[in-house]
Amino acid sequence: MDELGREQLNAEEACLIAPCGIYCGACDAFLGKSRDLAQELYRILKGFNMVDVAPIVLEVEQERMKDFMVILERISRGTRCAGCNAGGGNPYCPIKKCTAEKEYLTCAQCHTMPCHLLAADDEEDPMGVCFYLDMITRRYAHWNIRNLERIRAVGYRQFLDEMREKVKDGFLTSDVISGEMVITRALDKIKTP
Repeated sequence: MDELGREQLNAEEACLIAPCGIYCGACDAFLGKSRDLAQELYRILKGFNMVDVAPIVLEVEQERMKDFMVILERISRGTRCAGCNAGGGNPYCPIKKCTAEKEYLTCAQCHTMPCHLLAADDEEDPMGVCFYLDMITRRYAHWNIRNLERIRAVGYRQFLDEMREKVKDGFLTSDVISGEMVITRALDKIKTP
């Protein structure tokens, strides 16, 4: 029996908590809200032929409006993520691999959590678990680590119930994402030895 109560969650519920502590049930990629809104906005703007009137109505060049319509259409075709523990998210995520190898649902079960503080600059493995967890933690402004700490404090069931209430009240992961270019900087760091 898991001391954090993993066995109290059904398979669908377990898929709502990512190994790194992100609550997938508040993520737009999981919920699909922006995709649905993009579909509706694309339908309306295309039907209105906004490209034709953009210079007059929006004071925007037609080429820029065409580019916007292409981007909007791509967003509208996006697929919904199943959640990290259901095969969604980054298929190459070393955090998912690490927790799966240890048979953990999340890093909250690991005695080295948060390992990103131990070896985020490990040159032996530049895209390893510690580097990746550090990047995610910066992107989510430490929200994921606070979630893992909360799971340790109250267990999976209570954490899940608390997060569901927050989402009902309008919370989304976009509320905690850093405005910094975290992923861009991490990729630049990898490219530049």
